[in-house]
Amino acid sequence: MMLGLCAVLGNRYQVRSNRESGRRRFDVQLAPLVSGIPGFLFEFKHTNDGHVDLDVLADSASRQIDEKKYDAKLRSAGINSVIKIGIAFRGKNAVVKRK
Repeated sequence: MMLGLCAVLGNRYQVRSNRESGRRRFDVQLAPLVSGIPGFLFEFKHTNDGHVDLDVLADSASRQIDEKKYDAKLRSAGINSVIKIGIAFRGKNAVVKRK
């Protein structure tokens, strides 16, 4: 699903996955190829445990982007507007949190 979405954005964004930035590796980064549009960072969390709250897990994913400074490479490239998205899923259920 995410790769299909990212493929459509190919002329406006460079799609990177599992690259080092900040203190660890992010899941997916969309780096703008044109000025004036934001960069995006996605962090994914998956669980099979039916007792885990997907809202809490999605919050954890979005917090991880800040805690691990995944936006470091985008900011060093002069991209100051970065949308941070945490996605938690279990089977076909998903929760998305944006910072």
